[in-house]
Amino acid sequence: MILEGEFFKVKKHEYNEKTLACIKKSVEKLSEIEDKPLMMLGKIQSGKTKSFIGVVSLSFDNGYDLAVILTKNSNALAKQTVARMKQEFSEFLEEDSVEIFDIMNASPNMTKFELEKKLIIVVKKEKNNLPRLMDFIQTYSLAQNKKCLIIDDEADFVSVGYDKNKETEEFDLRKIAAQINELKIQTECKFIQVTATPYSLYLQPENINLGNEIEIKPVKPHETVLVPSGEGYIGGEYYFDREKNPLGEYLFHAIEESELGILKNSDRRKYKEEEGLTSDKIIGLRTAILNFITGGCIRILQNGGNPRGKSNKFSFIIHTEISKSSHTRQENIIEELLLQLKNEAQKKDTSLLDKFIENSYFNMIQSVEKYGFEIPSLDEVIGYVKTAIKNEWLSKVIVNSENDINTLLDDDGQLRLRTPLNIFIGGQILDRGITINNLIGFYYGRNPNKMQQDTVLQHSRMYGYRSEKDLAVTRFYTTKNLYEKMSQINDFDAKLREDFEQGNFDKGIIFISTDSNGKITPCSPQKIRISNTQFLKEGKTITPIGFQTGYKTHIKDYVKEIDKILRENNKGELKGKFTISKDEACKIIELIYKTIKIENDNCVNKNTFISLINYLSSSGKINVYCGIDRNIARLRATSRYYSDMPYNRDNDLRQAKELASKEPTLMLMRQNGLKDNGWMDAEFYWPVLVVQNNVPKAVYTSEVLK
Repeated sequence: MILEGEFFKVKKHEYNEKTLACIKKSVEKLSEIEDKPLMMLGKIQSGKTKSFIGVVSLSFDNGYDLAVILTKNSNALAKQTVARMKQEFSEFLEEDSVEIFDIMNASPNMTKFELEKKLIIVVKKEKNNLPRLMDFIQTYSLAQNKKCLIIDDEADFVSVGYDKNKETEEFDLRKIAAQINELKIQTECKFIQVTATPYSLYLQPENINLGNEIEIKPVKPHETVLVPSGEGYIGGEYYFDREKNPLGEYLFHAIEESELGILKNSDRRKYKEEEGLTSDKIIGLRTAILNFITGGCIRILQNGGNPRGKSNKFSFIIHTEISKSSHTRQENIIEELLLQLKNEAQKKDTSLLDKFIENSYFNMIQSVEKYGFEIPSLDEVIGYVKTAIKNEWLSKVIVNSENDINTLLDDDGQLRLRTPLNIFIGGQILDRGITINNLIGFYYGRNPNKMQQDTVLQHSRMYGYRSEKDLAVTRFYTTKNLYEKMSQINDFDAKLREDFEQGNFDKGIIFISTDSNGKITPCSPQKIRISNTQFLKEGKTITPIGFQTGYKTHIKDYVKEIDKILRENNKGELKGKFTISKDEACKIIELIYKTIKIENDNCVNKNTFISLINYLSSSGKINVYCGIDRNIARLRATSRYYSDMPYNRDNDLRQAKELASKEPTLMLMRQNGLKDNGWMDAEFYWPVLVVQNNVPKAVYTSEVLK
């Protein structure tokens, strides 16, 4: 492989050692993958584009002449990609050795002179763009005359999918997936998938046969190359892992569910815009905006106090709904709020505004101080914030249609920051690939009934490269429920990624679900949602978290029935280690769920627990580890969150894991349920399922498939 060719020689100095290794390995693998895809696996906003640009450069030096880049179906992202390619290959554009264009803007009747250049063609994954590319390739016989590389950016997005014909009951590829498949067949190009959310791709079968005569090229990645994150990258662990980021305690601000309802629909019975500075009904949004203004002003003061220049422009995202009417509603609320703030700032006596700024100031300086950065005085910040408000340093923009966003992009294809403080209101356009610089505030409220893993991760525009000074004033606003769900998603993603990175999926990964009869069935990865989803591997514990018991008079008979089953299997005793049948274990879980009332949407439900017992037990037996006379509090002593460990880790869990050699262990922690500990003065059993050794890794959902 040529490493000192004209293209890569210019680019390689831009990469660190790890990224150089990633690029070289990717190009080496192209000769090995045949017609199967190569996966470049990165993280959200971590620099995947920069890495595949390096792959294009090195491949151009090693015999490739044509690079096709497939982008998300977004005019903004296509424009951003073309601008990025022209910037990265500017030297070669000036030398006239490269041609770069969007397929929809391809020059008619290209000459042989033009076609002899290296070509980089950007193509939206859209039903009219892909046929235009095929026509272009066929018109100029590029498949025969050029060695081709296809890079599918955000490869899990619309590149794969199936629909069932209601009349024939047969499956077929969806439109875009079928067009991409045809492109692979006609060109015989090498195919690279690039994404941070790869699950629907990894979990495809090796060969796809839909029962018809259509040839389907492989979709499942044959090889994977990990794209490293650079220094300064901020991902989910910063926002959701308190052990890895103790400063994360300053990031999250809880907002009320009712506030999201006010931001969704106009209803003056619930909220009047003229009460923006006094109503508690939008206290979360008002606090978020004031924190954003104050935090931005602190950063400008730290930078010398001049609001001009790129480094002094900051952004704030509001992403709660996809409907345009909701965006208009939010814009109206914010416009009225900013007007009222301006009126206050122009008064001689602005005690209300002073108090707001003071609250935000003391909120911000806690984290600024922890980071060890300089802190402007309160008086200086109050004066500066008032100046920012009076002189209209704030702009607000709705970003919710292709026409809108195209007018909002700068020359690099990124959202233009027009003023020092920029508020962006939008929906799904503000995800996948859209870059927003200097983001220090994110107000998030997307709460669909079914939270899909990759979708929620891609909403996380606060991930990416952030300076520590910006992080010190960054805040994340969402509901407690959404925060817990996103935390679960982050944990799930981190564990899967760890195993991908360590090569622990040599035998693949199993996706399982329950059918309408409660049986375990294989399921398509597109069906998996985060709700009631469990990642199974040896030693994993599954336990209900976030519940209250019923009254003693209502549940005591169920507890006695559990006592009876256990004593019959343990020589008349409750406490101890013994085995019971799988049916008896399921009966116990049925009884336990009659004694508790689930309060947390993320709590493992009864069907999930029972189905996992059925899935994990191969012999029909379950180990039991029973503890008695326990007094675990309902809430953690140091926070408002539910207790999540009804056992002693060093003693109980260690012994339960030792039992779980060939079959799972069901830990049954008999709690006294004291009122002083937040319960109802009623004894109850708190179950924990411990996954046995050598179990095949699996992702499990209790969602019933239809």
